[in-house]
Amino acid sequence: MRAKAKNQPIKVVTHKNQVIPIYYTPDEKKGKIYESFTYSFMQHGKRVRRRARTLKEAEDAAKKAAVQLADGTGQLRTLRPSEIADFITAEKILHRHPGFTLAGIVSEWETATAALAGLGGIADAVSAFVKASKKATLPECSVAKMVEKFMEAKRRANLSDFYLDDIERKLDRFALAFRVNISTVAPEEIILWLAKQGSGRNANNLRSSVATLFSFARENGFLPRDSKHAAELVKKAKEKPSKIGIYTPEEITKIISRSSEKFIPALAIAAFAGLRSTEIFRLDWQEIKLDRKIIVVEADKAKTASRRIVPILPNLAAWLEVHKKQKGRVAPDYHNLDNMTRGFTAICHAAGVTPQRNGFRHSFASYRLATEKSADAVALEMGSSPRKLFTNYRELVTEEEGKAWFSITPNGSHEKVVSFAA
Repeated sequence: MRAKAKNQPIKVVTHKNQVIPIYYTPDEKKGKIYESFTYSFMQHGKRVRRRARTLKEAEDAAKKAAVQLADGTGQLRTLRPSEIADFITAEKILHRHPGFTLAGIVSEWETATAALAGLGGIADAVSAFVKASKKATLPECSVAKMVEKFMEAKRRANLSDFYLDDIERKLDRFALAFRVNISTVAPEEIILWLAKQGSGRNANNLRSSVATLFSFARENGFLPRDSKHAAELVKKAKEKPSKIGIYTPEEITKIISRSSEKFIPALAIAAFAGLRSTEIFRLDWQEIKLDRKIIVVEADKAKTASRRIVPILPNLAAWLEVHKKQKGRVAPDYHNLDNMTRGFTAICHAAGVTPQRNGFRHSFASYRLATEKSADAVALEMGSSPRKLFTNYRELVTEEEGKAWFSITPNGSHEKVVSFAA
């Protein structure tokens, strides 16, 4: 093909005010000439050059570009394949929602994102709005009224009186502090309240009771079913490992000697059978089988909710024989466990002995292991595990000290006079 003068177009395509020249731009490779045509136009303020293999292809493409430029559609930039795929997907979604445009949706997204100011995404905002809307439609119920509903349900379930009294006492304290609709109680408020009630294990016990109440409220439609309630969002308090403290044979002798008669059976069982305070508090004389030398800890009175048999050792049998009854509670008739444990603490102070947390159970485990020599057997008696026996209860004592501990018995007919073989 003969070209015109150098840098002169061989053809010019026009449409309205658009003019696109076509140039003959052959390629030469290894002495061979390959025809090629280039057309150019301005787009977005930049010169765009494109090539075609034949003049016909160049003319057709130039005409199409001229029409688009004249109509304004040519100002759209060329889309990459990934952008085309995104556009097609967006178009399919828009077809399911007549009345919306892609530009309108993008504009709304931009406005919403700016309003959120980095606090989250649109999905987060929608989720929060839906939750707030559902919460607004929940039936109102004060904390105190919810406690009433909760206790009624638990009583119908025939749970033990000890459990009912304990949890009702804790929840009444909570209701007294929160005289509001239960759905309005915030996690931060529960945290502040717990901090005023105590720390460590005490705080965690209260948190557990409050969480049980909130779970009950959620199950019964007074809190949103699809989200965590306020108590679940409160982290457990850190519990410092309590130092294992035990009493010596001389100290337990002093403690029992200063005890009133009503405390002696409970103290003796704690020291010489290793029952937990909660188990002693719930124990009935009918569960003490002196003729068979066993104590039956029923499942509903055991911490592990499993029935176990505890042997009555000879020195404990002597104590129980002096004070035995046919029925009724073994522990003093206090309304709750805290009062009983405070009574034990007062006796220790009166005897001039420093009270130890779980000291009676710790002492039993340590002295029993020293004489029995079997962690499995002692753990079974205590309703525990060998691992917990060593980590939670055991203190190193000698076999002689163990024998001295389990030789402490009443001396004569007066219950406050005791003796032990040193």
